[in-house]
Amino acid sequence: MTRHSNIIGGSTADRLLHCPGSFQLINTLPEQTDVPSAYADYGSAMHAVMDHLMAMFGDGFPAIDTVLDTAEDLIGDVFYDRVLTETHIEDSIHPAIVTLYELMDLYGGSDTYRAVANELRVRFPGVPGAFGTTDLLVANTKHIILVDWKFGQGVPVRAVYNEPEGARVNPQLLFYFAGAMNTLPKLFTKKRFVVAIIQPRTEDRLTHTTISRKEIEYFIDDVDNAIVTALKKSPPLVVGDHCRWCPARPVCPQHTEPLFELTELGIAAPALKASVSDDGTYGEFLAKAKYLADMAADYKKQVDEALHTYLTSGGTVPGWRLKLKTKLRQWVDEDTVVPWMRDHGFDEEEIWQTKLQTFAVADRAAKKHGVKIPDEFRVAPESTETTLATTDDPAPQLDFAAAAEEFREALKQLQHG
Repeated sequence: MTRHSNIIGGSTADRLLHCPGSFQLINTLPEQTDVPSAYADYGSAMHAVMDHLMAMFGDGFPAIDTVLDTAEDLIGDVFYDRVLTETHIEDSIHPAIVTLYELMDLYGGSDTYRAVANELRVRFPGVPGAFGTTDLLVANTKHIILVDWKFGQGVPVRAVYNEPEGARVNPQLLFYFAGAMNTLPKLFTKKRFVVAIIQPRTEDRLTHTTISRKEIEYFIDDVDNAIVTALKKSPPLVVGDHCRWCPARPVCPQHTEPLFELTELGIAAPALKASVSDDGTYGEFLAKAKYLADMAADYKKQVDEALHTYLTSGGTVPGWRLKLKTKLRQWVDEDTVVPWMRDHGFDEEEIWQTKLQTFAVADRAAKKHGVKIPDEFRVAPESTETTLATTDDPAPQLDFAAAAEEFREALKQLQHG
């Protein structure tokens, strides 16, 4: 059996392309067991549901209502690590199906497509052991679409990013597409290529773009060059968005070296007593301190995550161990609590609470019903509090001098009432 490559995969392609030095740095870390998070487990369960559904449509996609009803029929079945519930259907599965049909309608009509590959294991060309798994490939006579399901609701993932230097297709999608072309070459003749990410639990549920065969060839060349660079002596380490999930971030010099500047700030009592009308030295100090404090806070988060992973994998860290999280108490169940409350004289309003749903839940429901919630229904209370913002923030500049003068005048009126 071919050994799986540890230098590149779909989820690590972006990092290797932008930071070739990350490969060698990661290899200096102790080997650790990959411990899935609750979020990853949820995603795996929803992937399993979609995999089960999409496997039915090799001969073509039926009317969307049929697929939605089929999904409803799965409630109560077990997928991955959990029983499928109505909440899962409403929150993830139904919007994923609706968005898939919207995508196919954009490229020829959902009634023209069939599922040609579902959970396909693909081989990336030219790199021994570089495998990946495509979530879904659908095709009609003119197009083939690679769909990647994302069921997280925190960080939106896009098919294409608009950056100052131009549009950039998500490298994970290019990796999977190149692998699919290499694995099933006959499937990719005389068609237009589309890649898409469907992330039903975020505001922009669908992002997509067309790609060309030449783009795939360029991407393969870029990967080859990145691998060559990564294997050289002292390959470059580069900071960027690709660092977000890098396991070596807590030990990366690009992230740790600026933290040592904290010792150079020279915080002293005279500095802390400086007036806002001084020569600007104190303001410069605060700017630098804020930058480093934010970096330190982010660094702490990364170290905590690395520490937790290492301990979970069986490692030992002096002065630290794992413990069970303390969770908030909750009612045992309504059938037990409510009758007791009623028997002891509780009014209904003392037992139950009702309130409007959150914006996110209401927006998803609005999309399902084909309506838009009027903007005037959402209002923000007038604020008298302040918070920090960078100088390029589009919010109006606060005039503290004018505010102070208004306060003085109001105070005089109050005193002389």
